[in-house]
Amino acid sequence: MSSNSPPLIETVTPERWVGWSMEFIEAGFTGLLVKNGRMVRKWQPGRHFSFALPLLEQCQLILVDIKIRNLEIVSHGDFLSQDQYLINVSLNVMYQVVDAKRVALELSDPIAALVSAVKDTLGEVIGQLRVEQLTTQGRGQIRQHILNNTDVSYSLGFALEDVRVNDISFPQNRGIIRQVEGMSARQEAEHQAVLKAQIAQAGRPERESPPVQQVNIISGRNPNSSEPALGATIEATSVAIEGRSSPQASLPTRDTVVLAPTVFDPDSGTTVIARLVKDSGVIAILSTPSFTIGREPSNTLVLDDALSSRHHARINQVTDPQNNVRYQIVDLGSSNGTFVDGQRLIPNQPLWLNSGHAIRIGRQTWTFEI
Repeated sequence: MSSNSPPLIETVTPERWVGWSMEFIEAGFTGLLVKNGRMVRKWQPGRHFSFALPLLEQCQLILVDIKIRNLEIVSHGDFLSQDQYLINVSLNVMYQVVDAKRVALELSDPIAALVSAVKDTLGEVIGQLRVEQLTTQGRGQIRQHILNNTDVSYSLGFALEDVRVNDISFPQNRGIIRQVEGMSARQEAEHQAVLKAQIAQAGRPERESPPVQQVNIISGRNPNSSEPALGATIEATSVAIEGRSSPQASLPTRDTVVLAPTVFDPDSGTTVIARLVKDSGVIAILSTPSFTIGREPSNTLVLDDALSSRHHARINQVTDPQNNVRYQIVDLGSSNGTFVDGQRLIPNQPLWLNSGHAIRIGRQTWTFEI
């Protein structure tokens, strides 16, 4: 939104003479008269009079701009295409307030709520398109999908008049996606080569990413052991080294080897670390006391799923009085819910996890193992 734009909502205190005041509402505005914290009148453009008992009734006039306004939304690696590429989109949204009371009195930050609603719809359509579709038909399909799904924005008190997609770009850093999907270094390089070719064919600009060294090895043996097992699966974390370029690999790479589930020796006397196992075989180790799950890159486990909320759920590690380590899962008020063995969790109420519990978030199912 332009910094020179007038405010969406403005509050004024009417000047009174012997309890009476006269206010003029300009064209393009709606006035809400609030007396002692309650809205008592809604005024359309024109001249209006009101009376308040001196010292007993406190009045405010809230002016809401109902003209068509422009909102600029720019994403920074918030979305994933259907073929697992990070997508940046910038667009302009033309919107208008249709429920002044809802916007001014019921929403603490109406613009942030509108941006969140548009981004949720944007994430849905991008998740259904591949890179070649985004580079050729992406602008039109994104615009039409957002305009066809305005129910959430309307429930907030806004009507979307039009949407203009300014730019679609493709950052090259895929460390987060590799963490979720368990890609090998060779697959990562092939994936990047395909992306560059697709962007070049479509005539789209590339956005350079900072140098990043990708390192992660998950052993097929005890996670506390210092010796990696032969044929260990190479997966994902990101380690950024400031001021250094990513070194070229000097050792030959191997394709990812699919291993059988790890079985810990009950007599080994070592601490067992809990984990989540996806139905496709991807493993996520619960290595932190507070393991967060969602679409935002700041989560411990980042999900490529349009039905997952940005901050969807959290798994807490808890030590009971007998010094036993147990785990609880908490739904963080997600839109589509968190399900454990088919039962939807009550938001913000923890549930104890037992080995074998099936956790469903969006379209993905993970099995809790310990």
